Amino acid sequence: TCCGHPYPGESPFAAAARRTHEELGLSPSLLAEAGTVRYNHPDPASGLVEQEFNHLFVGLAQAAVHPDPEEIADTAFVTAEELAKQHAEVPFSAWFMTVLDAARPAIRELTGDAAGW
Repeated sequence: TCCGHPYPGESPFAAAARRTHEELGLSPSLLAEAGTVRYNHPDPASGLVEQEFNHLFVGLAQAAVHPDPEEIADTAFVTAEELAKQHAEVPFSAWFMTVLDAARPAIRELTGDAAGW
């Protein structure tokens, strides 16, 4: 995942492609709109409330990632089952599942649900 804000006059799609390259060091071979999601999640660690409206995109990568270390500490490619196991064992951001659940229909359409998303 990556995130950011569109520049003035830049479409959300163009911003998603740009931020994927800036953060992950690759250009997706396919990028598709996955809808929008709005959430309001308190962060127990900081006491702050994250209130967001996000445009979601899903894509395919056919190249190795080269993450920007200023943005990304680690990357992993996991199955839906592996992700569920990790989510049960370690803390994720308060909003992660809200965003993933909103993107699941587009992920299923993109993968044919081969990965069980």
